[in-house]
Amino acid sequence: MAGGFERQVRARSEYQRRNPSWVDSVSRYRALIGNVSTPGARILDLGSGRNGLHGDDLSCAPGADVFGVDPDPSALAANRVISHRVVGSGEDLPFAAGAFDIVASAWVLEHLDLPGLVFSEVHRVLAPRGSFIFLTPNAWNYNAWVIRAIPHRWHAGITRRLYGRGEGDAYPVRYRANSGSRLHRLLNAAGFTHTDLSYNGDPSYIAFNRPLLEAAIGIEHVLATPRLRGAQVHILGVARA
Repeated sequence: MAGGFERQVRARSEYQRRNPSWVDSVSRYRALIGNVSTPGARILDLGSGRNGLHGDDLSCAPGADVFGVDPDPSALAANRVISHRVVGSGEDLPFAAGAFDIVASAWVLEHLDLPGLVFSEVHRVLAPRGSFIFLTPNAWNYNAWVIRAIPHRWHAGITRRLYGRGEGDAYPVRYRANSGSRLHRLLNAAGFTHTDLSYNGDPSYIAFNRPLLEAAIGIEHVLATPRLRGAQVHILGVARA
């Protein structure tokens, strides 16, 4: 199982060697949090799961008071990064209005049944001029189309075999907020005043052998062109309350 994860790491390393300016999406996500966080910032990790803020420390948020909320108690119990663990859902966040300076969420938006309701709740718990920072797959990328074509009952086994992730990491995907136009529309409707989106490529998802790695790198090269950048595999966003 470790082979799948190691294969992804090798693919990203090779891609970065050929494209020195490329930065992986999780590192970019953490940097976005760091850009807006200040010592003592109140941060909510929405859908924190087992890997709060997707790092092994809180260097992205120095001195922050970090809460993690997730509907899965077992995932929260395994989380060793967040300071406070709260069982709850994004549709009904168990926090007071204006409680947080930052709400951050990675690999969650693609699973939401009611993203508009979740975004309204995020806006409610953010302080004035607070930031909602997120990382999510792009529904217009070819990887998303492949995932859609595979019945969900097979996802856990495929995820375990190909990427070395556990059964509990294969949640149903909806892609109801996973394009630039949908994100802008839903976030505007939720009350956010401004949203900045950026896109990032990653060849590691289909790089199961050398020929597929070369094909994936070639695809990423094409998608990096200005006209196609909106179809890269990941969307990163910062929405201002």
